[in-house]
Amino acid sequence: MKILLMDRDGTISRKLAPGVYLESWEAFEFCPDTVVAMQDLARDGFSFVVITNQSGIARGLVKASEVDRIHRKMTTELAALGITILETYVSPDSPDSPSTTRKPAPGLFHQASREHGFCLGEVLYVGDEVRDCEVASAAGCGMVLLAKSACDRNIPENDRHLSVHESMTDALDDIRSYYRRSSGSPWS
Repeated sequence: MKILLMDRDGTISRKLAPGVYLESWEAFEFCPDTVVAMQDLARDGFSFVVITNQSGIARGLVKASEVDRIHRKMTTELAALGITILETYVSPDSPDSPSTTRKPAPGLFHQASREHGFCLGEVLYVGDEVRDCEVASAAGCGMVLLAKSACDRNIPENDRHLSVHESMTDALDDIRSYYRRSSGSPWS
């Protein structure tokens, strides 16, 4: 089984304005190109693990039960399209806490690896922020950054893989190539 790690906000769902938190499923909006890419990869045998910071919980702006509801609905909607989300890992911690799970700390990556039996050095994480690149590097996995350009960003080096694409559909060839090299599998 091939597992691709995914960020949520700005990657699977449309990013809201800075300081605005997704408070309900009704406000959730998928990134269409990401869903298309996930469907394409799912047909190739990929499953997905979502790892996301949700500090709105610690700030009292979003209820943990609503975040759980959002993730259940997201998983159900994606499953109806043939996309398997194995699990969604959430750090509810605030940015100023000494958290071991809030990205860029790699705690949830290690937990997901243990619980789902994959090697972090053989997977990619797809996200849309420099913090996502930092956590991928800290966890020892490769990184696909979804951004218009990398020139104005201070992106940490990653000895596994680092590529920048405008959308996840643009990243499909790099993702497939990485997993072919990682597993030695002949699938295309």
